[in-house]
Amino acid sequence: MTTRGQKIVLLAGLAWCLILAAGCGIHMGYAPQTVNVYRGDAHGPVPAVPDSLKVVSWNIQFGEQVPLAIKEMAANPDLADADILLVQEMTSEGMRQLAEALGMYQVYGAAAVHPHHHKMFGNGVLSKWPIVADKAIILPYDTPITGHHRIAVAADIDLGGQVIRMISIHTATMVVDQDKRLEQVKAARDSLGTFDGPVLIGGDFNTVSDYEVTLLKQAMRRLRLKPVRLPPGPTIRNKFKKLPGSVPVLDHFFCRDFVEGSRGIADGTTASDHYPIWAVLAIPPAPAEIE
Repeated sequence: MTTRGQKIVLLAGLAWCLILAAGCGIHMGYAPQTVNVYRGDAHGPVPAVPDSLKVVSWNIQFGEQVPLAIKEMAANPDLADADILLVQEMTSEGMRQLAEALGMYQVYGAAAVHPHHHKMFGNGVLSKWPIVADKAIILPYDTPITGHHRIAVAADIDLGGQVIRMISIHTATMVVDQDKRLEQVKAARDSLGTFDGPVLIGGDFNTVSDYEVTLLKQAMRRLRLKPVRLPPGPTIRNKFKKLPGSVPVLDHFFCRDFVEGSRGIADGTTASDHYPIWAVLAIPPAPAEIE
């Protein structure tokens, strides 16, 4: 039996598939069998470790408006001086520009060549503190017809001896059915393996309705990751706000061990079709060593 929520998702999905096929949704072009991860170091002294971290996640559409994104981050007090930045739909050149402008360490994984600009693009993590390990996670269930696969990029960050893990993820759109997209999320969670430090997974989950957001949060709780509670409102702008039966909250944070503080959606930005999301997270104390 089809529930009312499922019917709403199907209607919204038809509209989204038409919109996203021409945009950030269907990524046609060359998709490598393996994903190379590139790491870059920052210059200058490593800052002291604070009590909390400001983390920003932003899908910067096609990685094209990076200079504008840098200006908008600097002008917005909720985004300025971010400690960690998770990005999606980035080119290697865009990552270089971000890292240089923000003075951050970076790790970047390229998932495919996009036909929009014929450049490699994927996900990345930037940090004020050294990245000591990284990993590209190829998510299951390639995009139909094109064979394009999605990825998550994980970075282990050394906060003065305590290692935390940040994962930037970009899951499939509704051209891949809902259960399979939840399996993509589970693959990112399963990549944690035996890592027992604080974790944050953030990025573009392509949840285009309230119903899908509910299913995602339920799945993440079962995986022992709690949602960071953003304020009400869409995370994608303009024409996407008025789809029937949905408030399109595509972008999310989920964490383990961190304690959430202030958080929000920077809905005044124009560098992408997505708005950046941000959260201030208290860092748990490192476990005491057993002597």
